[in-house]
Amino acid sequence: MKKAKNLLLILGIFLTLDVLKFQASAADRLPDLAMMKLRDLNIENTPDGRRLLRFTTIIINIGVGKFELWGQRANTSEPLMSVSQRIFDDAGGYRDRPTNAVMYYAGDGHTHWHVKNLENYALIRLDNGAKVGTGAKRGFCFFDNYIYNLTYAGAPQSPFYKGCGKSPGALGPLRTGLSVGWGDSYGWRLPDQFIDITGLTSGQYRLRAIADYNRWFTESIETNNSTTVDIRLQGNSITILGYGQGY
Repeated sequence: MKKAKNLLLILGIFLTLDVLKFQASAADRLPDLAMMKLRDLNIENTPDGRRLLRFTTIIINIGVGKFELWGQRANTSEPLMSVSQRIFDDAGGYRDRPTNAVMYYAGDGHTHWHVKNLENYALIRLDNGAKVGTGAKRGFCFFDNYIYNLTYAGAPQSPFYKGCGKSPGALGPLRTGLSVGWGDSYGWRLPDQFIDITGLTSGQYRLRAIADYNRWFTESIETNNSTTVDIRLQGNSITILGYGQGY
């Protein structure tokens, strides 16, 4: 009997060690969000007298894992969905991590759910560093719509994430994401894809775009999330002075 108990104890120890070894070997495959260089800069003069600095942004995933978010709410009286990030590992598993991000429906003429403040835009004076404008866009429905580099390990050769939830009455869970090697483009013509520069004097400025400005999401690298371009504004003319960080 004593030998049997000892044998069971030894077997239990080995099983525990095997489980711990398996858990230790399952490493997170994290995304890495970055911004491509800003493009298509132009000034729109609206019929109501405003001057809008418009531009195209592209957020990309250059990490080793998917960037995947899930939204959910308890009932339709709640206008916002709470958001969790699904983090995959190299053993084929995943874990869901709660975040401070939220999703909301529509708001920019598009009938789908958006992640609020996934990107942040700002215009800054070069002479004194003062922020003189921020982006009008607040909601982002991101998915695989721009090919960045499909030679990355784990990059699907066709879009995996193809859109966002479209039902205003949805409770969730709703999924949105960005695959490895893919990007999500916001063209300069889209609603709210601008910074209002009405009344702004001519001069030199820095236009900046940042992915995950609030650091809500887990990534492999946090220092490559921004891109900048220095410009000279003169009336309706934009002169590119130089690019900072960006892909």
